[in-house]
Amino acid sequence: MQSLPSWVQLLALALCVCQMCALQPRPRSDDDDYDFSAENEDSFTPQPLRPPPWQEAPQPQEARVQVPGVGDIVGVRGYKAISGRPINAFLGVRYAQVGAGLGRFQQARATSFQGRVDATTASPNCAQFPELQRLQAAEARGENVDDCLTLNIYAPEGARDLPVLVFVHGEMLFDGGAEEAQPDYVLENDIVLVSINYRLAPFGFLSALSDQLPGNVALSDIHLALEWLQRNLPHFGGNSGKVTLVGQAGGATLVHALSLSGRATNLFQQLILQSGTALNPYLIDERPLETLATFARLARCQYAGRSLAPLYDCLSRLPTSQVVSAFEQLLQQNEARGLSFLGGFKLVVGDPLGYLPEHPAALAAKAANSSVPMIVGAAKDASAFILSRFYDQIQRVQSQNVSDFINVVLRHTAPPSQHKAWLDWARREIFSQEHDRTASAHSVSQGLLELSNMILYRAPVIYSIRLSHKKSPVYLYTFDYRGEHHRFGHLDNPLPFGVDASLSDDSVYLFPYPPEASRLNPVDKSLSRALVTMWVNFAVTGIPNQNSGVWPKATSEYGPFLRFTNSRQSMLELDPHFGDGLYAPNLYGQYFNATNSTTTATAATTTTTTTTTTTRRPYVYNPYVNRQPNPYPYNYNATTTTSTTTTTTRRPMYAYNPYANWQPNRQPGQAQPFPRRPTDPAYERAQEIRRQQVIREQQEREQRIREQREREQQQQEEQQRREEEEREQRRVQEQREQEAQRELEQRYQMQREKQQREQQQREREQTINPDEPDDRELEEREQQEREEQQRLQILHEQRLQYEQRQREQQQREQEQREQLAREQQEQQEQQQREQEQREQEEREQQEREEQQREEMARGYQPYEPEQQESSRRPYPSYEDYVRRDEEEEPLDFEPEIDESSNRNYSEEQEREQQQREQLYREQQEREREQQEQEREQQERERQSQNPNEDEEDQQDRRQPYQTYEEYLRANEEAEAAAAAAQESEPEPEPEPEPERENDPSAYESYDDYIRAQQERQEAEERERAVQEGWEHSRPEYPGYRQFVSNHHSSPQHAKQLRRQQRPNL
Repeated sequence: MQSLPSWVQLLALALCVCQMCALQPRPRSDDDDYDFSAENEDSFTPQPLRPPPWQEAPQPQEARVQVPGVGDIVGVRGYKAISGRPINAFLGVRYAQVGAGLGRFQQARATSFQGRVDATTASPNCAQFPELQRLQAAEARGENVDDCLTLNIYAPEGARDLPVLVFVHGEMLFDGGAEEAQPDYVLENDIVLVSINYRLAPFGFLSALSDQLPGNVALSDIHLALEWLQRNLPHFGGNSGKVTLVGQAGGATLVHALSLSGRATNLFQQLILQSGTALNPYLIDERPLETLATFARLARCQYAGRSLAPLYDCLSRLPTSQVVSAFEQLLQQNEARGLSFLGGFKLVVGDPLGYLPEHPAALAAKAANSSVPMIVGAAKDASAFILSRFYDQIQRVQSQNVSDFINVVLRHTAPPSQHKAWLDWARREIFSQEHDRTASAHSVSQGLLELSNMILYRAPVIYSIRLSHKKSPVYLYTFDYRGEHHRFGHLDNPLPFGVDASLSDDSVYLFPYPPEASRLNPVDKSLSRALVTMWVNFAVTGIPNQNSGVWPKATSEYGPFLRFTNSRQSMLELDPHFGDGLYAPNLYGQYFNATNSTTTATAATTTTTTTTTTTRRPYVYNPYVNRQPNPYPYNYNATTTTSTTTTTTRRPMYAYNPYANWQPNRQPGQAQPFPRRPTDPAYERAQEIRRQQVIREQQEREQRIREQREREQQQQEEQQRREEEEREQRRVQEQREQEAQRELEQRYQMQREKQQREQQQREREQTINPDEPDDRELEEREQQEREEQQRLQILHEQRLQYEQRQREQQQREQEQREQLAREQQEQQEQQQREQEQREQEEREQQEREEQQREEMARGYQPYEPEQQESSRRPYPSYEDYVRRDEEEEPLDFEPEIDESSNRNYSEEQEREQQQREQLYREQQEREREQQEQEREQQERERQSQNPNEDEEDQQDRRQPYQTYEEYLRANEEAEAAAAAAQESEPEPEPEPEPERENDPSAYESYDDYIRAQQERQEAEERERAVQEGWEHSRPEYPGYRQFVSNHHSSPQHAKQLRRQQRPNL
């Protein structure tokens, strides 16, 4: 190998030496200028130091479960510690796979073997418009946002063969997720909790009633989840033979529909339905094809009506976020038009998947024999959030007829085919005739809430268990408890009154969700424990409360039922009637046999003697009359700011927050007039009067119904008695006729026998004496003819007597029928008069109540603040509410009642006092007239006994006086003579009776007492006149009539004076 030239080697050595020198650090000098540019700064980045081992956050431990056919599922061990024991969580476990394109609207397929499954983090919710921004961001990253069919499983460490609660979230079937079921409260007990994600809104319900777009896909998702759990629950410590489905609101509608379909038999054993059934008309789409056409127009897809291929192609190409946005537009544009124009999130009847081949009411009637034990009920004011969505339309009604207000509610809550039935029912059962003339949004809003509650929640429950309660145990409940938190407490309430428990408020006490409602106060915690305990007991034993009489199963579709209340004596109250005394109309008579129902809509009786405790609902003004309508009907933004807190949520605005604008730290310097609040004593008294009036009306109605039934029962018994008497009389008459006929036959038989014997005798005699003359034979024949005539005469008389008796019997029956008809006519007339009298009394009572309400309204004018951002009245804080409930005293911030209210109340008192005085004067006049008649009668009797004395008296009365002064002079002389006579003949003075003067009971009548008081006053005036020296300045009596009346009260004394003064006169 040839070596390199020497010069090349030297050059390489020089380069190496230069490089080594450049790398050696130089000593810093003052003349050096260093440039710390951005490039130099980025040239070296120091790495952060690792924390010491004792400061490192512990990594979550893995909980591994080997599931055959699924794979190795890795969850979180010790996800939470509840009641001192660790809880394992398996989050986001996929149970089915959704197809792409048009497969997003079709039935999913079960998952295959997945190998290692990461179940340490929860999966996102299924596509929904409150999370539209998340969907758009995920699609931009290329993620599959439709892969959402997952479930969460929570089980205690070492669980084995425990009962299982499977929670299906709900609300309105277009939002929500499995995250709502947190284990904090439920897993204090030995139970396994599962929550399910299923497809929502158009992905779960949009339907063309075809295989490509079947509808009711959400039911198939839940069905697939239950099948997955049935196979794999034992691996997580659950018992697949003790599965209880728990549905909330729309979720309750789904699980009930799934149970009615019969497709999920043996996949669950019990049901808990919270404020929802499959018969809820709000969640049944009666026009799915019209909904599809509207959705296609908003999604800008071609919809020809006959050929749906272009529509299918368009839907398959649309991104998920655009489908969700189109549904949001449909909801915003059509919600104000009414229930018939809303769709895309409701069940459809006749779906190709076969879950609802018929209307749910028909399935409920057919599936009664195969029903499962269930707990079913509703929150007291569950429909408040729906009513709040269209309450602005109620306020805009320009009418005083309650029917116009009812029609607005029916347009948003009931299908058109049921409007007439519900309108008649509401006018008959909820509203009075007075509302036909004086209705207003303020006066009827509370009744409209009761109507919507009945249509959407209570009546569907009644229809659902009408037959099934006879086959399987059913436990009814209503949730009236008003706690510190509401499920949708961050939203606005446009209603003019506060409500009790609204939709999904009971879930707040089962699961700590949303986070702002997870911190319960001690009172709410006690209710939460009671509720969770009963739900878990039902899942374990099938009986929610083992104590006898606390919560019995329903014996009819109306009860008994358990009520959760705010009562301090007992939060649990047992009531007999689920409709609060109102019977639901029979809307599904074609499905349910009316004779099998224990009660119908036209039932005439109710024996409700309940002591229901409810939160009083104020009939007050609307504090939101100036509230500007929200141009964005759904609160899609993530932040909702109030005067107290900032709440983060993804939920649309369905309900209200009764404490949203309450300002606990109001400064004293803010001199703002307070509006009337429910804590106003005057308001509470008015509400208590109203409540008592309602109770009295209910009792009167029940009393009338009982009296009507008693009268009908008496009429039936009287009719039966009369019929029995008539039958007995006919029987006796027939028996008598039969006896008379037998007697007649016997006598006739005896006569024949006698004739035969005589004939035989004559024949024997003739054979012995053949030459005897024929005279004897002639006599015998004549005798026989006479006897025959007598017999015929007897028969004729008996026939006449029988006919006479028959005519008399018919006449008596005719008279009895006429008498019965007259009595019935009189009873009907009497009932009609009583009915008219009751109606008159009710109208008068309603007029009085209306007058009282008008006076109260004049006394309490609505408060409308000026130049403020919102006209909402401040609600009291929860602490004030609890303090008021415990102390039963007014709060410190009681509003001052203005003078107009006191003035109206004083005027009302004056009117009542005048009426009482008028009645008292009329009564006094009647008594005075009666006493005058008695005196005249006594005078006549006295005249008949002493005619001479009466003549003298008459002569005295006829004594003429030329002038009134002569009469007075004669009267004074008579009194002076009487006084002189009394002095000449002194009599023992009677003992004074000071108590008699002021004791009305010491007199025979009240008139005598008044007269004595007047005489005493006149005597005192005369004494003062004598003392002051002006007794002669005016006559003692203003007229002759008063003089006669005063002296007429003591006739013997007047006669004595006249006899003594007769010579002088």
